Amino acid sequence: MKRLSEKQIINQILKSLSVINKNNLLSDDITTVKVVNGILAFKCDMFVRSTDAPRQMKIWQMARKSIVSCISDFACKGVKPLASLISLGIPRNFTQKDIVELGRGFAKAEKEFHINIIGGDTNESKDLIIDCCMIGLVRKIIKRRGAKNGDLIITSGPFGYSSIGLNILQNKITTKSNLRNKAKNSILMPNARLVFGLGLINYATSTMDSSDGLAITLYELSEYSKKMFVIDSLPTTKDIKEFVKNKRYDIDKLILYGGEEYEIVATIPKRNLKKVFALARKSKCKTLVIGHVEKGKGVFMKQNGKSKKIERYGWQHLI
Repeated sequence: MKRLSEKQIINQILKSLSVINKNNLLSDDITTVKVVNGILAFKCDMFVRSTDAPRQMKIWQMARKSIVSCISDFACKGVKPLASLISLGIPRNFTQKDIVELGRGFAKAEKEFHINIIGGDTNESKDLIIDCCMIGLVRKIIKRRGAKNGDLIITSGPFGYSSIGLNILQNKITTKSNLRNKAKNSILMPNARLVFGLGLINYATSTMDSSDGLAITLYELSEYSKKMFVIDSLPTTKDIKEFVKNKRYDIDKLILYGGEEYEIVATIPKRNLKKVFALARKSKCKTLVIGHVEKGKGVFMKQNGKSKKIERYGWQHLI
């Protein structure tokens, strides 16, 4: 029997549900419900130690990351989270020290992102499982669809550190200490661009969280907006370029297909660029302009005066 992908599993389950607008559950980074005073925003994200944590990640970092994953999806939609519920699957061999570490990680995330963890559920499991459910209330959100011809494509920061960091943690490569620390922290202590995202809601035409990889994110935005995305330059840095040159890595693969960056990818009108750069400085983001939007479809990259189509793939469970 053919194994189903994550998306196929979701589609199959939706067929059995009595949801008025089933497409709404799959159409964005968060799910929304209109209410009298605005829009309720919901997000669930499940962290499983065996698939989401390298062996070097400490338990408190796992707890923190489970919150960051949800925060990042709220950030790209311009939504400030109000509260969160946490469900825990705890292995039988967990000690009191391990539980204290979990609490430490949750408390750090609460303080860092100004959220309230108000309850949840606990059960026994064979592996550590943390399921974070978050809620927020807003007047509007930035959707995946909405990019216009002539819009600029931006990212809230550079890509590539997470791919390098994972290779370092898996003991596959060595590199200079400064880059090593940045890369490892991108995996062990990922950041969510909440402050930037909350401000970006005033300037962007479409947005998406990039945790599944830059290429798949660009394709999702392109397809929802029914526009062509042209990438003029990759969102990278001097130290990553130097690493790629020394290690003979494929920089396109490193930047486009890494995943776990938790950066915001967005389209903005050109007239808003100065304001977005000002917001980035205030939010301590290294925002980069990487391309523009045109009439058409697909995602292409310009290199040496030529245009080539970017392959459409990214991270998925169960494949």
